[in-house]
Amino acid sequence: MNSPPQIKERRLKILVSCYACDPELGSEPGMGGNWVVQLARHHDLWVLTEANRFAPALINYIDRHCPELKSAIHVTGIPRRRFGESLWQHFFYYWTYRRWQKDALRVARALQHQISFDLVHQLNMIGYREPGYLWQLQLPFIWGPIGGHAQMPWRFLFALGLRGGLQCGIRNVLNWLQMRGSWRVKQAVKQAIVLLAATREDQAAIRRLHSREALLLNEQGANPIPADASRDLYNGQRPLRIVWCGVFVPRKALPLALKVTQLVARETSVELHIVGAGPMERAWKTLAERLGVTALCRWHGMLPRSESLAIIRQSDLMLFTSLQEGTPAVVLEAIQSGVPVICHDLCGFGTIVTEMSGVKIPVEGPERSCRAFADAVVRVAQTPEMLRRLSEGALQRANEIAWPNQTKVMLDCYRKAMRLPSFQTKEYAL
Repeated sequence: MNSPPQIKERRLKILVSCYACDPELGSEPGMGGNWVVQLARHHDLWVLTEANRFAPALINYIDRHCPELKSAIHVTGIPRRRFGESLWQHFFYYWTYRRWQKDALRVARALQHQISFDLVHQLNMIGYREPGYLWQLQLPFIWGPIGGHAQMPWRFLFALGLRGGLQCGIRNVLNWLQMRGSWRVKQAVKQAIVLLAATREDQAAIRRLHSREALLLNEQGANPIPADASRDLYNGQRPLRIVWCGVFVPRKALPLALKVTQLVARETSVELHIVGAGPMERAWKTLAERLGVTALCRWHGMLPRSESLAIIRQSDLMLFTSLQEGTPAVVLEAIQSGVPVICHDLCGFGTIVTEMSGVKIPVEGPERSCRAFADAVVRVAQTPEMLRRLSEGALQRANEIAWPNQTKVMLDCYRKAMRLPSFQTKEYAL
């Protein structure tokens, strides 16, 4: 029997709020830019983004890498008025960002009269605190992936130092209040036809706080690369190369990695490559000296993305000690390079990393975490075959969460918002 002919879907006209949008960067800009490029292969997008930095970057990227999408991506840059940020950045940052969202609503209303959009998507920034105002447009509204609900584990506060512990403790309290008290968040959740949660913590929080079900869809996607046959695979005859990447702020918890290095060095030869910089640099380098691991650490500083990727690809393992965030691009970059990740079992990275692509450490406290991280590293160092299996599993995991597969899920959300037949037969789970 012949298969029925496939009906070509109509290209929808979608308004996308994507404040940070640059496919060539990591973090939020890379996340937003990659979603825009992937989705534009299927629908026509009108992208509202920041005018001075991200609008030119997105236009330049399209010109150089995917000119065939010029007719599908309509970029509208909206300036951000940064009044007061030089005086008190923490407060005025959110104030000026909210002003930007209000300006985005004004621009969106003008565009709606011209274009007649089919639906609107609040894409990024992913933090739940700022849902924007586009839910007021009386169009089918999608919000997500949504992040930011995860709290710093209280038992780790004392391990972050006085200042870091105080900052994260205050953030926990304010986050608890904001999750329950924001009127605009409640309205955006109420108006959304589809909600997307970036992590299991966010999914559970949306269910608990708003009595709504959110689809679990990580905000990041992988760009798998072919296995490098020339890669110097670990065989026990040289030091195990571990990489740690991140900004030097307390929640990234580099001191855990330094203490793990101290424990591991008692049983096997190891070197720790540290990529990043930030306000805690002096304190953390002093800690490395006190722990006696300075000779084992290679402090590379903040590097261009291409150089950071090269260090990741030359490493045997990534040690990701962070305690609070979504899914950093460096975790995806390690996995798609075949570098297994050892991390805590929480946030977005706890969902991305599987038993086949790394080792997840229970969140039970600083001392237990250090011991568990160290045990995992030693086990891998003493079993090169285990490292090879994890490396192969990382490449397989990268294919599972590649951008095209992530995009299929988002496209199905658009169909749901438009009351169109779904191509998915069951709820997607990472």
